Amino acid sequence: MKKKILVAVMVAALCLTVLTACYGDKDYLKDVEKYGFWENTAETSVAQPQIGRIVRDFLSSPSVDGKPKKVAFIGYDGCRADALINALRPSSATASYDEDSPFSGLAELLKTDGAGIYLAYAGGDKDADTEQATSTAPGWAALLSGQWGVVNGVTDNGMYKDIEYKTFMLEAALGEYGENYRTTFAASWEEHFTKTYLSEIEYLRERSDVEKKNISGGAEFEDITGYLDDISKSSTVDMDYKYVATDAALHEYLLSCVEAGGEKERDIIFGIYEGTDHNGHDSGFGNDNPEYIKGFRDQDVRCYELLQAIYSRPSFEDEDWLIIITADHGGIETWHGGQTLEERTTWVACSKPIDSKYFSSGYDGYKAG
Repeated sequence: MKKKILVAVMVAALCLTVLTACYGDKDYLKDVEKYGFWENTAETSVAQPQIGRIVRDFLSSPSVDGKPKKVAFIGYDGCRADALINALRPSSATASYDEDSPFSGLAELLKTDGAGIYLAYAGGDKDADTEQATSTAPGWAALLSGQWGVVNGVTDNGMYKDIEYKTFMLEAALGEYGENYRTTFAASWEEHFTKTYLSEIEYLRERSDVEKKNISGGAEFEDITGYLDDISKSSTVDMDYKYVATDAALHEYLLSCVEAGGEKERDIIFGIYEGTDHNGHDSGFGNDNPEYIKGFRDQDVRCYELLQAIYSRPSFEDEDWLIIITADHGGIETWHGGQTLEERTTWVACSKPIDSKYFSSGYDGYKAG
């Protein structure tokens, strides 16, 4: 009898685990909404494509006092919205780091006059034509192109973005916002270069003297760093696609891109820190996992250092900076890609106030009203 009861308990526990993984916590968005630092409500969560439109509208708008425009778009891959309480107190935008880890990029950005942090969402509208996987490729493609995957072509990993729907970095480098900006896209996940943005890499290559290589299959990936660097050096379009091996290497590269007068200085930078996503896949997404928190803190400290480098530029006060920090998706258990609230709920921190015209209306966690 006891054996049967034990088996029944084990089966029930397994079923609960499966149900949690499949359906998640129905109150997750409501619980996260209670954190006092959001500038919007759950119902007005910002759809990912709108964040890309915010950048485009900034670049298209008149310059403030003739100041040159600069953009830093910083990604925290796989960073759930509830992870932010490891940097911000739920009741305010005050740093809550312990003494061993006192610096936070998010807390530092929120010290800027007019800066704020907002609830956002990935995954499109559930059960609608815009629904897409809460995965890396579709998340960043929606953010950078300003379109859901049903339009830009990337609804899941392993897909290729349509060149018609360019990233704002490539548009800016092509002069679509009044001048030819120097831009960069930096990341450590190979599929960004071998799949998702291969059309843009080829677009740049066609405007260089570099011979085409077949990197989409991954066979020549070990040489992709040199291949991308060669394209950057000779392309007539001033945009760099930069492959780096680790978050540490990414960080050093981004620091070089904001060094005033440096050889690698860029006007618009985009880079993705992978700490939360890597640790989430390794041992679990969420604040009950110390390794996940560590992944968040490591990248948030690096972001702090990057912001300090930007603020320390001799020309900073004479420049008009838009700085955005955001995530491509959340996660549940050790994975993501589905439509649970833990995977769909994201966030965006911005150095300038986000106008309510970019907000959703009647968003319920799965679709807008």
